[in-house]
Amino acid sequence: MPAPVMPLMTPSNARVPRLGLWLLLLGCLFACAPTTYPGYWQSQEGFVPVFNATHSGSIASLATMPDLWRGTGRGAFLLAQSLMVLGATPVAAVRATFALALLLGGLGVYVWLHPRLGDRTAGLAGLVYLLLPPILATVYVRGSVADALIVGLLPLALAGIASYAEGHSLTAAAVVVLSVLWMWRSQPGLALFATLLLIVYAATVERSRLGVLVAAVSGVAGLASLLPLWSIQTASPVDFSRHFLNVAQFFVSGWQPFSTINTWQNEPFQLGFAALAFSVLGVWLWTRRVGNQRDGMTQRLLRFSWTGIGIVLLLSLTIAAPLWSLTGAGRLLTYPWQLLLLACPLLAVTAGSLPALNPHLQRAPLWLTLVGLVMLSSYPYLSADYTQVTPPAAPVATFGQHPDLVLLEANLSEDKAAGEATLDVTWQVLQPLPFDYSIFFQAVRPEDDGWQVVAQLDTQPRQGLEPATSWLPGKIMTDTYQLELPSPLPQGELRYFYGYYDWRDGTRLPVDGGIDDKLILYGD
Repeated sequence: MPAPVMPLMTPSNARVPRLGLWLLLLGCLFACAPTTYPGYWQSQEGFVPVFNATHSGSIASLATMPDLWRGTGRGAFLLAQSLMVLGATPVAAVRATFALALLLGGLGVYVWLHPRLGDRTAGLAGLVYLLLPPILATVYVRGSVADALIVGLLPLALAGIASYAEGHSLTAAAVVVLSVLWMWRSQPGLALFATLLLIVYAATVERSRLGVLVAAVSGVAGLASLLPLWSIQTASPVDFSRHFLNVAQFFVSGWQPFSTINTWQNEPFQLGFAALAFSVLGVWLWTRRVGNQRDGMTQRLLRFSWTGIGIVLLLSLTIAAPLWSLTGAGRLLTYPWQLLLLACPLLAVTAGSLPALNPHLQRAPLWLTLVGLVMLSSYPYLSADYTQVTPPAAPVATFGQHPDLVLLEANLSEDKAAGEATLDVTWQVLQPLPFDYSIFFQAVRPEDDGWQVVAQLDTQPRQGLEPATSWLPGKIMTDTYQLELPSPLPQGELRYFYGYYDWRDGTRLPVDGGIDDKLILYGD
């Protein structure tokens, strides 16, 4: 096994030996700052992580379809539940989980690369990783706590394998085992691909048979832990084949806007200026054969990273669709572009390697310029839409099979003297709706053979100004409906039905996964 390479020391970095680490910690504050803002951001998964942190099962099932591979496992809520035991609110605990995942990821990259590439290379790579658009989008656009934990744990596992290959430390092996098991219990589909990446890394870069064994055994143990849940498998909420990318989507700037039902989300596919420009410059420096390139470990690491990036990007493109279909691997993920998260540590290596490839870039003025470019290029991605709505402990109801909508609040008031009933509702969109559904609001009274409708309101939500097909996932909306009651009022207690329906044929959206086709409310 080759001896570890001593990091290149210059007078500048000798004076401030941990400048890379300190700037990385500052970058962590920069990346995590939006998690501290008041309220909760309106991400595509909405309040689903908050609901399931409060009511956690083996696989998240509240306001989401439970699924062994695509779903969110209990491990995704371990941090949040620990904080809730200490007194944190569910919203604060989930926000803290996102922040801790970002912190773990950035520091994990630093710990992984520092022994071989030095403080400033590792610090720059960790900062690039933290501020990569796919990672920021996972938190602030998608709001996926399970995928965010993969972002935090994968660099830790890579660091553990590197340390174990060098010194056979039991602590390093334990870090690998715990990280891999945690990934499997958080998001199994992505964890399977992450485990394969770790095995290939240990075999080709570290050239450690024991490292391969540790990664493989950890993956097998993670898979075995899911065997009792094997029957929990459901259909995907989206058409996997319609979410492959084209090459241009890697290079656009800013979040893409919503347009049609086929591109319904703010697409988190951009690789970012810093990662792309620095990686290209790294390739050029590599061809110049300068700096710390005689080290075989550095060469293998860079080759592995460039190759891995190419493979992952290729698998997310439309050209790879037949391969996904042939192997059935589409069963493991909701979207093919989720794999971009596995390319992020490799992009951090190629982009952050500049100081190792060119010793002049380790000088403080030039290195700080690189840091500034990373932070400035990522600033547009550190934005989110916030809401001050406090989520209930559990949703009032869900509508649609996936589900598509979650009802956060439904307040019914009767004014029998005025002969009217008023319903105030607040809901959050979780999936794009394919049709402009209408709502029905009915007053009914029980009869021997069912219900008699005594008053009814059929209308478009939001007075038709915002049709259902324009609702963005994550958006929180409110509306008020007034129903005129008959005079005189019929005898007995009135009940009220509320729901959504297709006005073309009267088909109603299912409620709570299909147990009913309406929400039943009770009068005073």
